[in-house]
Amino acid sequence: MSGPADLDALISYLNHNYAESYRFLFEAKAGEAFFGATPECLLALKGKGKALSTMALAGTIRRSKDLAEDDTLAQKLLADPKERWEHELVIQQVTERLKPLSKSLEIPTTAIMKLPHIQHLYTPITAKLKKNYRLIELTKELHPTPALGGAPRYQALDYIAQAEPLPRGFYAAPLGYIEANQQEGEMVVAIRSAVAQASRLWLFAGAGIVAGSEAEKEWQETALKFRVMLQALEQTHASPIGRA
Repeated sequence: MSGPADLDALISYLNHNYAESYRFLFEAKAGEAFFGATPECLLALKGKGKALSTMALAGTIRRSKDLAEDDTLAQKLLADPKERWEHELVIQQVTERLKPLSKSLEIPTTAIMKLPHIQHLYTPITAKLKKNYRLIELTKELHPTPALGGAPRYQALDYIAQAEPLPRGFYAAPLGYIEANQQEGEMVVAIRSAVAQASRLWLFAGAGIVAGSEAEKEWQETALKFRVMLQALEQTHASPIGRA
């Protein structure tokens, strides 16, 4: 880029075009901003720390402007053994983390979350907790999600630390707000995101790799996920220099 990104224009574009997602802009220091539009809620905590909601969001396919084809793609995603297994791993891991903390868990039938150019397998999960928890306690339990941090949790995190060539930084971090009582608030998973630093931009995206994954399809999925930020940059006359 020839100069700093127009963050006001970028967020305005995301607000207008991705209103169903959580839009965010976080400036840790002057001249460096982390921003994006994520569909994924890590957790929402209400009822003075006793009512939790979260989700499993894993398994991806493109959208189509043709309604019949779009529905066919959704049904294909629901029926795909590899995508369902990827999604089920997330449900299992989230459930295992919440069971010791919960009086009860509610996990309805998996459905489809439709976004402007992409659709995901989606399962909302709610819990009635055994006591009044602080939001930060539960954030530590659920972050990173299995879709971002792998399973089994600690073995996967050790592998990621060794295998990934670049640090993730803020990418996929929990981002949100905490009420003054510390027992209510909401955190999202900061994906579909980018970092702006002076005249440079870094875009981040990834895919879940499981048994049955095919490298070409995972690459295509990652490219699909880049589209949110790429279109935002194109429409606001910015262009990325580095990608991760």
